[in-house]
Amino acid sequence: MRIYKGKIVCSEDESLNILEYEEVFYQFQKLSEQDLSGGKGGNSTVFKLFDPNEQDYYIVKFCKYNILNKNEKIRKRIYRFENEIKALEKAKKINSENIIEIFFSGEMKIGNGKYRYYVMERGEMDLTEYLKLDDISDQQKVLLCSQILHGVNELHQNLKVYHRDIKPDNIFFVGDTWKIGDLGLISSRNKDFELDEVGEKIGPYGWLSPEVTNKALCEGTPLENEFCCIIDEQSDVFQLGKLFWYIFQGNIPIGQIQKEDFKLNNQTIFLIIQLMLQYSKERRPTMEKVEIEFQKTYSHFGI
Repeated sequence: MRIYKGKIVCSEDESLNILEYEEVFYQFQKLSEQDLSGGKGGNSTVFKLFDPNEQDYYIVKFCKYNILNKNEKIRKRIYRFENEIKALEKAKKINSENIIEIFFSGEMKIGNGKYRYYVMERGEMDLTEYLKLDDISDQQKVLLCSQILHGVNELHQNLKVYHRDIKPDNIFFVGDTWKIGDLGLISSRNKDFELDEVGEKIGPYGWLSPEVTNKALCEGTPLENEFCCIIDEQSDVFQLGKLFWYIFQGNIPIGQIQKEDFKLNNQTIFLIIQLMLQYSKERRPTMEKVEIEFQKTYSHFGI
């Protein structure tokens, strides 16, 4: 591995693309021949990792920041990566079904720096790829939503964290199960430390909750006292509502949605999503309430 233009990339010399862990020598490869920058993450880089004793490969994710860097802003990015590892380790310990499994983690010397990494299971595809298929039934979509919902509930109830980056690219199909990954923007309910910058945009464009936009536009200004800028579990509810709409519709809900806009002929699911997409957090249902309401539709779809 080497550093090129500030990014971790595979070396042209394959003998340098080696990771040693517990006396096993794993080999790195690019995600694809077209991938030159180590995946799509803003604060991380991702590669294939081949085990010499197995036919299949894992995924290894690097924090793109040198852990020796003393810059305060960079330190916060590194802490976020550490929190992601801790959350995944806890999820593994409690056998979370719908959260991506971590295998091991460590740090690796690359160039003149040291970089944190973790190794996780590989998904056959992400939700973006899956939804491009033509033969997905309504039943499959409902089942998909139920597994994602269960994974987010595991984050909230068992890990006591909020994801804050819910989007199709972060949902992966592993075996026969949909799992949530990329916990790089999670936030703990324990506010003893704060990693967010004032006015920082937290999350992906197109999938932002109102309070995320408020934070980016109003935090640090007199408007901060007029609009909610706090990102919490209800922000995940909003993002999940957008994701559910996308699963059934193929587009992202923008503006005031009506039943006539919803292609699926199911009033219950539409009303759940409509409530999840309320501007005010106080009007949105809790994640537990969403799961209860969604369960009412299962028998209709034979689940």
